[in-house]
Amino acid sequence: MKSQEENIEDGFEEVPKAKKQDAPPQPAEQQGGQNLNRPDFRIVQTEADREGRTVYKNVGGMWRNVSKNGNVFYTLMIGSLKLLVFPNDKK
Repeated sequence: MKSQEENIEDGFEEVPKAKKQDAPPQPAEQQGGQNLNRPDFRIVQTEADREGRTVYKNVGGMWRNVSKNGNVFYTLMIGSLKLLVFPNDKK
């Protein structure tokens, strides 16, 4: 088996999701081809760089979803942690 050296210093290339040919277009796809994985809210963590300036590190995101019953909820992803977020409507 041959081994091959690859240069990964240039970074990684994001591979787009494959679309199903027989599926109807989703609402986000109809809005000018926006990225489907882009979160509605970004989750950031503050860090200090070498000069002491504040830098915001992206650690996750929150996406808006609608259930089959029509209820709105959010999916919160931080790293590999996935949480469901519901509005506190009941008083």
